[in-house]
Amino acid sequence: MTKLFTLLIIFFSLLSYAQKNVINDKVTKKEHFIKKAMPLNKNQLINQANKIIISKYPEFTFDSLKYEITAWKNSKKTIVKYRRIIRFTPLNKKNENLRYDFEVNLTNQNISPFDYYGLDKFYFPTTDEQEKIDFVITNFGLPHSGFDNSIIEESDKYYINIDNDTSFGRYCIDKITGEEFMDEIIEGSYEPMPLEDLPELINTDPLIEIKE
Repeated sequence: MTKLFTLLIIFFSLLSYAQKNVINDKVTKKEHFIKKAMPLNKNQLINQANKIIISKYPEFTFDSLKYEITAWKNSKKTIVKYRRIIRFTPLNKKNENLRYDFEVNLTNQNISPFDYYGLDKFYFPTTDEQEKIDFVITNFGLPHSGFDNSIIEESDKYYINIDNDTSFGRYCIDKITGEEFMDEIIEGSYEPMPLEDLPELINTDPLIEIKE
């Protein structure tokens, strides 16, 4: 009788221990699922993208202050985009197809355009070119927020193009004095495209910007 009682105690103790393990395992799995389902914020996504860049292209260094960095997501992928705030085209590279922007696909860890074209055509300003960019920034007041800002170097002047989805401007300043050529100013606006007439252009799964 004593042996039977002892065996019953051991049995129920083991049963209780097993039940606790099952409960704890369920709680752990649930917590893991919740953490996995919780979306990362913008800064966390950018940190992930930066780590992928360092891992795949350790020789590539960039100043994040010279880029507008945004995070985007749809049902298939999450992307971090790095857009150059000011694009500069040097006089001796006007005929080259320079690249200024890049993006990191966090879903498959691809980096475009580096994974496809390498770093050869990606534009890195020299010290002399950066001084020219700074000259235009100081004398013309770049960048203009909400616009794409580009500088094209000529032999005696800089052309400055500013545009977005609704308007554009083309300006020119002297390469030595920084004085603006008022007679070369061109400004205008774009006519919005009627999307209802082009249903094939409507994206049913657009990338949505993650702003926080």
